[in-house]
Amino acid sequence: MKTEMTAEQLRTWFREFNRLYFGDNLPEPRFVVNNARTRLGQYSCQRVRRGWLWGTKTVGHTIKVSDYYDVPERELQNVLLHEMIHFYISYKGIRDTSPHGREFRRLMQWLNTEHGWHITISTRTKSWPVSEHNQARLNVLRRVVAIETAAGHCYFSVVHPDYVRYVDKQATASRQVKSHQWFTTAHPFFADFPQTRSLRGRRLKRPEFEELLRQLQE
Repeated sequence: MKTEMTAEQLRTWFREFNRLYFGDNLPEPRFVVNNARTRLGQYSCQRVRRGWLWGTKTVGHTIKVSDYYDVPERELQNVLLHEMIHFYISYKGIRDTSPHGREFRRLMQWLNTEHGWHITISTRTKSWPVSEHNQARLNVLRRVVAIETAAGHCYFSVVHPDYVRYVDKQATASRQVKSHQWFTTAHPFFADFPQTRSLRGRRLKRPEFEELLRQLQE
């Protein structure tokens, strides 16, 4: 059964799981539903010092879950529980051998064995289809510019249609830009790029940059 993912839905599940498995010990974090393609879930926080005598504490707890794919409700709950384990270890100040170390695996195994979950260390996102609302975003044609700088750096940028001429003039006039190429494409790689109105972009490693160029030029 598939479900529409919202921050309120995550909050409802979190409260239930917190009561059932974590003794209601976890404070409610901030919930974010995003469009990440490589991570279905992510937990983050900041560590601040309470004073030289009292050490540090964690604040700004955030759990993010992606709705980029059509994922069954049960799998989304597995993702949330995965991030809640990270949250619990961080909040309690438990030392672990690695991000998915001995303590993480012990809690994961307990939830899987004793409570019937199927939490994993990582999720193969390629096994899930792209959700309908994200599929619509993938099919949109975008104006994309590929930029190589004199320093040897590589960038891609999705430019707002009304600012293509302006950005092209900036790139042509800039001494820092060695070359730039324009494309009109619906390539899914650019689905989560913001539309810029100036000469800026997202830096890529050269092998990935050159592979995308090859695909765009086909």
